[in-house]
Amino acid sequence: MKLQWKRMTKVQEDNFSDYRERKSLIEKDVNRTDRTLDFYAGDNNANLQTLNDILMTYIMFNFDLGYVQGMSDLLSPILMLLDNEVDSFWCFVGFMNKVSRNFDIDQAGMKDQLGNLHTLLAFVNPQLATYLDTHDSGNMFFCFRWLLVWFKRELSQEDVMRFWEVLWTGYPCENFHLLVCVAILDSETTTIFHNNYGFTEILKHVNDLNGKLDMAIMLNKAEGIYYQIKESEHLTDNIRIILGLPILQTQTSYGSHEQSPFEDSTDMSNGTQPCCSVDNVRISPDEVAYEKSINSSFL
Repeated sequence: MKLQWKRMTKVQEDNFSDYRERKSLIEKDVNRTDRTLDFYAGDNNANLQTLNDILMTYIMFNFDLGYVQGMSDLLSPILMLLDNEVDSFWCFVGFMNKVSRNFDIDQAGMKDQLGNLHTLLAFVNPQLATYLDTHDSGNMFFCFRWLLVWFKRELSQEDVMRFWEVLWTGYPCENFHLLVCVAILDSETTTIFHNNYGFTEILKHVNDLNGKLDMAIMLNKAEGIYYQIKESEHLTDNIRIILGLPILQTQTSYGSHEQSPFEDSTDMSNGTQPCCSVDNVRISPDEVAYEKSINSSFL
């Protein structure tokens, strides 16, 4: 596969606009990926060339998906760990098989995840979910980067690899990364409420968590939330589907007539009922502007 693009002549490239665009985007992204790390630091760094070559080979391997900004962030830690082009390529292929929908051209995969995140948050912390809905933040766009590159920008290299390894196992449930997001947001509830943050402030606050997250704490809390959800008698089919839990033939789903089992947690004070869908959430001008920005550039 590498020879396919290595042997491409200038005439072929001139007549292949999609290829040229992807090659140019890869070159731009590689030149700004993790350059502060010793492994990628300096000019004429051979590791940067390897990073570039793997991404170029990948677009030939999966040209329909091609290259989208953010993919270099997912490859970088793998190459640093394995320090081998062939092994890194095939590990990256396996990783992309898991997260390829993050890079849908219409962002359908990301929007599905954001919607599922809102559903989980509404079950675990309905007060915060309702607050977000009424403060122009119900579409959860401020979590976009977390989900797109699996917290790559928020954690150290060592923590990223440990975190990803947990997610790769598929345990304790499907979409465990969404519960990690819920755990972090639940921990930030008091700060968000106390400062009466709107969308712009929430986005800034979330971005400011870069480098401040304790991976062990957030994993432990997310796992605890999972087991609380699993033992709940009020699970909806939607929650079960998101977490890969079996659908029961008969079950009681909490709704307007009963409380979420998390209603009495310390992060909730007034028992506000959750809004479990983002389909009808009001979108503010700030959210519209941010959505436009991620439509043109994922990061």
